[in-house]
Order: sequence, then structure tokens, then C-alpha cells
Amino acid sequence: MAKKLKSKVTADLKKNRLYITVSSTATQTELKKVYTDVRFCVADLKPGFDVISDISGCTLGHLSGINIFKKIMEYLIVNKVGRVVRVVVGTNIILKQLLAAAAIFQSYKPIYVASLQEAEELLLEPVEPEALCFQINRRQVEYAGDAANENGQLLDISTKGCTVQGPTAALSIDQHLSMTLSLYRDQDELSALAMKAKVVSVAEDRFAVEFSDVDQELKQVLYQCLVNEACRSTGLVSG
Repeated sequence: MAKKLKSKVTADLKKNRLYITVSSTATQTELKKVYTDVRFCVADLKPGFDVISDISGCTLGHLSGINIFKKIMEYLIVNKVGRVVRVVVGTNIILKQLLAAAAIFQSYKPIYVASLQEAEELLLEPVEPEALCFQINRRQVEYAGDAANENGQLLDISTKGCTVQGPTAALSIDQHLSMTLSLYRDQDELSALAMKAKVVSVAEDRFAVEFSDVDQELKQVLYQCLVNEACRSTGLVSG
């Protein structure tokens, strides 16, 4: 009889990369150990480390593990993770659960691939740590420029730009906008953050922008807001 493969977490210091593999029948106890191992491994990595999370063989059939996955995700955010790539096959149960949960809680947006090799190839090009894209729910955005003066909802955001769901009739590619984002600058303080942006894509009910004139100070403020958004529910704070 073949030996059951266990979940494992390893760090590649040369690549500055974290590898997480979830076994085919991971229990809640096993996932708690994964969380503990993640914390030990992250301590040896530099900010901006990438993550490859292989859940392709996981058939976890209950929601009890979702909170542990969320704690892992939030711990990675607090410790300034770079890109997160998930290896999946089809739409197994755990993937469906993660996607459903992602529609509710704030977190980063992972990149989905079908194999470990594809994940490795995708991470060949380096990017700055703050380029991590977050999915932020239920946050209002005001945007104005030329004939546009509207309100929308934030869908995703990084320090480079964001996607907004809202009226787009008055928008066009390369149009410059003034935007006001409502985000948690502190753990319990929702603040208005003013940004300049340029429209890079327009659809029927949403549009994407690149932020303009973002100096290092503003980038750090925005990134901290996104960390706060992602970690408010469990009380984790950035060090």
C-alpha cells in the first residue's frame, strides 16, 4: 500500500520562496501544523518572498479548514509576501470553498496555475513586494474627471492600480481621474485616501486604472491600508 503523503511547508532561501503542499485528505490538525510551519519558514525569508501553494490533490470536504487557510493568508500579508501562486486541478472541493470564502473576506488575489512547473516559470520575473494584488470587498470609491463624477465599489487593488465596479459611460482609455478610496488607514479608522489615476481598461460595469504620481511615502500608506483591510477580522497587525 502506498504511503499517504503528508502536507508540508519548505523554504527555498536562494529563491526567497515558500512552498506549501496540502495533502489529499488534510485534517484540521494537519492544517494547524501547516500554519505553524509557515510561520517558522517565513522567518527565514526576505520581504517580497513568493509563495507556491499546491492544493491540486486536496479533497478537504469540510469548511473547518477555511479559517486556518485565512490565518495563513493573513500571516503572509503581514510579513510582506510577494506573489502567491496556487496549483490546482479542475475545481476540487477545497478550491470551491476557497473561492466562495474569497467573495466574503478581504485578502490577496492568488494566481491559479495547473502545475508546479507552470508556477515556477511564472515566477521567473521579479516584481516589487508591494505589487501584491488584494481583493477588497464593500469599499466605496469616488472618481471624477472630465464628465465623470461617480461612485463605485472597489473590486481589487495593489499599490499600482485598482479595478472598480461602477458607471463607465463617461470613461475612456487614457482618461485621467481623481479618486478617493475609503480604506482602513488604522485598524479601527476608515479614512479617505486621495489618488490620481489613468484609465487603462473599460467594460460595461467596471474599469481599471493605474495610479499616477505615487511616491514611496504614499505607496507605503496605501500598502498599510491594504494590510489593515486584510487583517482586521482576526486582529493580526503589521510589524
